[in-house]
Amino acid sequence: MKNLKYLYLLLILIFTNCENNPTIYTDCQGITNGLSIEDNCGICDNDPTNDCTLDCNNTWGGTSEYDGCGICGGSGKLNCDNECVNPNENGNYIDNSMDCFGDCNGDAIIDECNICNGPGAVYLCGCNGLENGKCDCFGNELDCSNECGGTALLDCNNECGGTSIIDECGECGGTGAEENFNCDGICIAQGNNLDNDGYDESGVCGGDNSTCSNEFNGCLLPINYIYSLNGTVYYNVDFNISGFQWTIEGANSSGASGGDAASAGFFVQTGNNTVIGFSFTGGTVSSGCGILTNLILDSEPTQFIEIEFEDDTNNPFFQPTVNYYQE
Repeated sequence: MKNLKYLYLLLILIFTNCENNPTIYTDCQGITNGLSIEDNCGICDNDPTNDCTLDCNNTWGGTSEYDGCGICGGSGKLNCDNECVNPNENGNYIDNSMDCFGDCNGDAIIDECNICNGPGAVYLCGCNGLENGKCDCFGNELDCSNECGGTALLDCNNECGGTSIIDECGECGGTGAEENFNCDGICIAQGNNLDNDGYDESGVCGGDNSTCSNEFNGCLLPINYIYSLNGTVYYNVDFNISGFQWTIEGANSSGASGGDAASAGFFVQTGNNTVIGFSFTGGTVSSGCGILTNLILDSEPTQFIEIEFEDDTNNPFFQPTVNYYQE
């Protein structure tokens, strides 16, 4: 086909030259009056020997060929009995009258690794070499200490076998957020005794106001007042105390201990929300201020009522007046 095009082009040149009226044209490479012609595969040159051809599937430039059995694109071969034999999935020919290459009366055989005329199991792991990234034939890998099949791992500090882990705040080897705080240092505590930012009255995030009680000083009370904070009963009086009694409102008490009453040898008893304290030996709590006793309460009381105190004068006509301090 391409040769006919060249002949046609040559005739045009001869004809135009004879008429002294040359025709100007451009070939497929953009050359004026050039000789390059594009073949059926889209290749533009002036070499007719490399023109593409039709394969057995009628495809220009295709690579399909007839196999030994006359099938286009097939891979079959004729055995010694002139019968068509196709290869198996491994590309080997299995037939009594031909070898595994498909050669009639050939002597090539399939080895134990299913390779025609192969060398057999010559690799470290039999028919196959080591799998990529593995260190033995069992599929193990090297750990960070270079031990095949070992279990050592790199921790977050890139230390082989280390124990550092990333905490909840994303810090390697960190201890996480402080109790009642998030990773940004913001108080996230909640509770009835806390403000909207999660702090108690003493400014402790998630606190129970116990810090307040530890810092509270009974001497700050007015004279002849008592006050309860987290079960601690504070007092400030101007007389020696020989006995006391009151009723608790808003809470239940299951016991009492400690304080200056215990130091003075007082017997302190609670029952039916009533607290009674006195000494069998005549001991007294000296006038002044401090912690009178510590009550075991199920909640913070609203107040003490029916408060009665006795001094050490044993005067039946005089009883000191003591009130409950309200903030």
